[in-house]
Amino acid sequence: MPRHINDRIHESLAIAALLAGGVALNVAWIDNLLITRSDVIASWITINPAIGPISGLYVDTLGAFFVTYLFAAAIWRGKDVSHWRGQVFWFFFASVVAFIILTLPFVFGFVVS
Repeated sequence: MPRHINDRIHESLAIAALLAGGVALNVAWIDNLLITRSDVIASWITINPAIGPISGLYVDTLGAFFVTYLFAAAIWRGKDVSHWRGQVFWFFFASVVAFIILTLPFVFGFVVS
């Protein structure tokens, strides 16, 4: 194996990826809720009219992931972040559960009349 390639991922980069994944999942379900509730937001977030607002949803989610990942990776690069391991894991886990529950059609389609 070449000298510049390691056979492991640094913990700081892995934790930054988990944090970014959790933030991206939260952005995705919030955007999904806003798009279904407001035609103004749906038209504003639409990048490609042929595809619809899902194009903007994907761009927002990817943007949130990469901005969070690059910020966290820059802050935590080369540092011992083992004390963040538990908190970031549970944030990611809660984000996955929230995403699954809050993107079900009967949940975001609920209306109090």
